[in-house]
Amino acid sequence: MRIEYPDYDNCCVNIICSIQKFFGITPQHTTLPIVDAELSKDYKNIVVLLLDGLGQKILQDTLPPTAFLRKNFVQELSAVYPSSTVPATVSIKTGLTPAEHAWWGHFLYFKNLGQTINVYTNNDAFSRKQVTKPDAAHYDIPYLNFLDQIAEKNPEVHAYTVCPAKARDNFGVSQVICNDYSEICEYVHSLCELDGKRVIYAYYDQPDIEMHHYGYNHAQANKLINDLNYQTEYLCQNTPDTLFLITADHGQTLLKEVRDITLYPDFCDTLYMMPTGCSRAMSFVVKSDRHKEFEKLFKKYFSDKFILFSKNDIKKNNLLGTGKWHTELDNLLGDYLICATSDCSLQYSTIYGSPAKEPIGIHGGLTSEEMRVPLIMFGGKNSSR
Repeated sequence: MRIEYPDYDNCCVNIICSIQKFFGITPQHTTLPIVDAELSKDYKNIVVLLLDGLGQKILQDTLPPTAFLRKNFVQELSAVYPSSTVPATVSIKTGLTPAEHAWWGHFLYFKNLGQTINVYTNNDAFSRKQVTKPDAAHYDIPYLNFLDQIAEKNPEVHAYTVCPAKARDNFGVSQVICNDYSEICEYVHSLCELDGKRVIYAYYDQPDIEMHHYGYNHAQANKLINDLNYQTEYLCQNTPDTLFLITADHGQTLLKEVRDITLYPDFCDTLYMMPTGCSRAMSFVVKSDRHKEFEKLFKKYFSDKFILFSKNDIKKNNLLGTGKWHTELDNLLGDYLICATSDCSLQYSTIYGSPAKEPIGIHGGLTSEEMRVPLIMFGGKNSSR
């Protein structure tokens, strides 16, 4: 498999930077020229639509060239790293890299609480019990949504998020909660028909979930992706004076092997605490006098399928992004990050007390299948597409 490192001058962050610049907000990163040019046509509405997991390879392998999403593809983008939903969606909500916003993984250790937390559900990652502090991640590492920035600087512009309940923000921007993609499309269309300018961020958690269960090459996932294509085409074709910027947070690859860390007791003995992050971008805090031993054992057991980065390596190589390193990131990130480069994932089976059922489709690693995503663009007026 081909290894693909993130390109923070050509990713979802830069889409948002283009929108920020258009509305008079100074972006923290470069903009995308192709988006800048389309924004200059001054659409009444701008819709950023994120279809979870719809990577570039999946788009090409699943849909024919005549399909709406294929026909309106304009540019390949890099995913941020890790190639996972939490870091990517917070990047697209903020126009910041994971290094800047610090939401780098699904399971993060909060030093002030002494707990590893599922940042979506606010549950302890190991006991599954609710954390005493409500919305701990949102309060410990808060972020400013680009929609709130736009609304504050441009009072005449109405800004909304349209998404499933589990993807909602716990504060800030006006939100419309939907149960399925049909509802998302209906609400986006209805909002765009109202008087006045609107900027909308719409997120749907498919086809990622379906592909986790079956793999992107399964008939059931194929049907879902085709349905998403048809519904998106109908929405775009019937919503005039609206620019649709459609992308994904990451792609997926097919999982063929899982290595349970607990089966390597000498490796586990070097650890100060249980790992955090996710199965393909797993973070480790190592006992202060055991770093060389940890590196040696990594090479022995895992280097054929993974790459090891120290925290200094991560900073030096901008793996989590360019920009100012978040003040909490040193606490949220361990001494090392083990990153998948193949069809293998790591597991720490004592989480939840028993081995977890691994999905068939997987992401979070550095393969090109996970790291390449499309930019699809459709304008309802004055557009060459």
